[in-house]
Amino acid sequence: MRFSIAALGVAVATLLSAAPSFADSATANAPLRLIRTVELPAIDGDFDHFGVDLKGNRLFLAAEEHHSVELFDLQSGKPIRSIAGFDTPHSMVLLPDHNQIYVIDGGDGGAARILDATTYKIGNSVKLTEDADAMSYDAAKHLLYVTNGGKEAHNDFSMVTVIDTEKGARVSDFRLPSANLEAITLEKNGPLMYVNARDKNQIAVFDRAAGKVKTMWQLKLIQHNTPLILDEADHRLLVAGRKPGRFGVIDSDSGKELLALPAGDDVDDMAYDPATKRIYLACGEGFIDVFHQTDADHYEELGRVKTLPGTKTGVLVPQLQRYYAVAARKGKVPATLFIFQVL
Repeated sequence: MRFSIAALGVAVATLLSAAPSFADSATANAPLRLIRTVELPAIDGDFDHFGVDLKGNRLFLAAEEHHSVELFDLQSGKPIRSIAGFDTPHSMVLLPDHNQIYVIDGGDGGAARILDATTYKIGNSVKLTEDADAMSYDAAKHLLYVTNGGKEAHNDFSMVTVIDTEKGARVSDFRLPSANLEAITLEKNGPLMYVNARDKNQIAVFDRAAGKVKTMWQLKLIQHNTPLILDEADHRLLVAGRKPGRFGVIDSDSGKELLALPAGDDVDDMAYDPATKRIYLACGEGFIDVFHQTDADHYEELGRVKTLPGTKTGVLVPQLQRYYAVAARKGKVPATLFIFQVL
């Protein structure tokens, strides 16, 4: 099933049948094959984002309502330890050169906690404001961009705070006209930063060199825009929305909405692999939705792979051809880590 941007419309999806088991993830045409599941009975509440340490064979997971960062063996998925000391952890990045992990903690006023990547002890913290959440890291300049503030800080605006990881210090704050910033993505070959302003159904385009908002693009085909990825080579922004679930494509130069396809609802994480041109959406409805970019103007849905309701957090590790997702506890069904092989 192929969809063309030339159609400029919302296509109608064909839902794959959902069996009561995970058997449909092993079918011949499925884009993912389930390797194993790992039950996490000790963890209650929602999760947020994953972090990956490929060299150290570690998988990190922000258990935001459990107030911890969970550590797993990357290959086997075996739980290794639970790292305490957080209020509401959301996202993280590993900095091998400094043997540090930055964890964005949205609670207790908001902070970037700096952990020793060997002992997992929290050292310094960089003060932020309430609802510190999403991050994007400019590895070339050693700058970490973090969304914070907004509604939970009782403001009708939010901030993107810039942290110099060489100094472990906050160096600047950029103000954006939104009370609910979500995903943030950076140009590598230019000064632009794109941020989902979810409360306004807009994408903020911010010029980091000039230190100001360049424009705010209004979305019409995507509602409740949450994850956002820049395909810089093709000048495309990939975005996913909730209620109803949609996968959208936007021209990153003009802001023109080019395509919106039906997708699973309650998506929180999206991954894009430039090598295979595949896009993975972790949908809280209970499946992973996989799309393929045949070129910048054409996309096709490859299939939906069953998980559990509440599986809205996922991460792709292309070096291992693995995709990881996690479902929060629902009633008597414990939290569950899914490990898939990419086919």
